[in-house]
Amino acid sequence: MKLAWGAATHVGMLRQQNEDAFVADQHVFVVADGMGGHNAGEVASALATAGMRAAAADGFNSVEAVVTAINAANTSIHEASGGPSEQRGMGTTLTALAPLPATDTEPQRVVVANVGDSRVYLLRGGELKQVSADHSYVQELLSEGLITSAEAREHPRRNIVTRALGIEGDVNADSWVVPMVVGDRYVLCSDGLVDEVEDEHIQLILRSTPDPQRAADQLVNTANSNGGRDNVTVVVVDIVDDTTVPAVLPTESSITETPRTRFRFFVAAAVILTLILGGLIGLGSYARGGYHVGFIGDGETSHLAVFKGRPRTILWFKPTIALDSGVERNDVFPALAEDIDTNPEYPSLARAESYVNSIRSVVEARMDGGDS
Repeated sequence: MKLAWGAATHVGMLRQQNEDAFVADQHVFVVADGMGGHNAGEVASALATAGMRAAAADGFNSVEAVVTAINAANTSIHEASGGPSEQRGMGTTLTALAPLPATDTEPQRVVVANVGDSRVYLLRGGELKQVSADHSYVQELLSEGLITSAEAREHPRRNIVTRALGIEGDVNADSWVVPMVVGDRYVLCSDGLVDEVEDEHIQLILRSTPDPQRAADQLVNTANSNGGRDNVTVVVVDIVDDTTVPAVLPTESSITETPRTRFRFFVAAAVILTLILGGLIGLGSYARGGYHVGFIGDGETSHLAVFKGRPRTILWFKPTIALDSGVERNDVFPALAEDIDTNPEYPSLARAESYVNSIRSVVEARMDGGDS
């Protein structure tokens, strides 16, 4: 058995920044929903996902290893939030799905782990079931029978979580081990999905959209269409087998050349040339569009910076430096530096600069603490 997946995230229709983060990798899948002012939530979720990605570099072999990775992520966020900085008190939810290899005594399985109110669903046999348990104030009311499910969806305190990474030095993550079954479909999501889309509608979309990427996109779009009051992130993971369907290639056919076919050839060539020129113009606009964060140069003394354009050179279109923060790589938490190496992209200079400044605040606070 193997995995196929798709992932999508969106800032939503009302928020100014996306404090969600995710990992979609063959060894681990994560959704984190950050919290805290002045971009602190964005930093917390980035630290959580970077830590989980690093811990899963070679895959997990036990549920204990997954929980250990979550505890390590909690520690890194808690340490980064200490001291007189804008990141003080920042935190994040985290929900994770990690495949375990088969052993002599156990078949292939998946670990589901959760802290906070981001969720993991399982679609099996056409029926949708929530695997994770919300750590929230409203869930406690629901469990005690004080409110109904319908009331929970509209409760004014539905976004208050009772557990999160980074708030305390220790965290208690719930975890489950589920047998890996071909045909199973898992969904990891932030509360931006479940607050806008009812479970029945989520199930309908998952059942009617075979491709996991299209399913993730459709779920995010539906949340936004229903109001999009929060950031929304969705990761869809399918358990599939090793069988593949061979592609059906078109057969070659002979073409008899006539004046009409020659005319059509020249018309087609002109159209193609026009499309190529238009494509180059569009490619240039795409290559220079937006901003991304990365390091200038290589090595531990490379500087954290904001770049104009896409992370990679496209033809002759290269990104240019829009802001040099002066922060060196060796001053940034290693897990966060690895996340920055993925070159997160932003639609505006202000958004990218805000993210860099939040990292600089953490670094300066830590240095001030070390000097004292």
